[in-house]
Amino acid sequence: MSTGDDTWTRVLIAGFPVMRNGMAPKGPVLLLSSTNDGAVSAGRVLSALPPEYVRLDEDFIKGLAYDAAKGSPTKLPQKSALIFNRPDAPNHISYLANGVNEAMISLLSPLLPVAKALNIPVLDFDKYQDSRDSKQTADIVIPLVTAYLKQMML
Repeated sequence: MSTGDDTWTRVLIAGFPVMRNGMAPKGPVLLLSSTNDGAVSAGRVLSALPPEYVRLDEDFIKGLAYDAAKGSPTKLPQKSALIFNRPDAPNHISYLANGVNEAMISLLSPLLPVAKALNIPVLDFDKYQDSRDSKQTADIVIPLVTAYLKQMML
């Protein structure tokens, strides 16, 4: 991450919580990571996560839509992190739109069995071919990102 200054509100999806110079950004940041991400591992993210980040859990996120419907939106911390940590956690590709993922799987499907046989990771397309979880991931990510940006930017 190297673009913008401390006034920017950032959402890091399957990203890293510090800038290229090793410093944490000073502005608002929402970080989304997963223990099943083969491209940007949660262990690496957690080892660099500055202490001022507040870890959110999925149950909290599911309540955001309910709170918004009641007219009392939940206040999110300026430095928030959601780390998916479950056996079926999203992989690196799960965050993309379902239509895009299906098109890429269709294009790459002839190569994926070869990659699996040779144990070569393909930016988690091999994992996504099995999980097909972009819709379930979006059901959690979109309300969270929307609520965060609305709170930080309005």
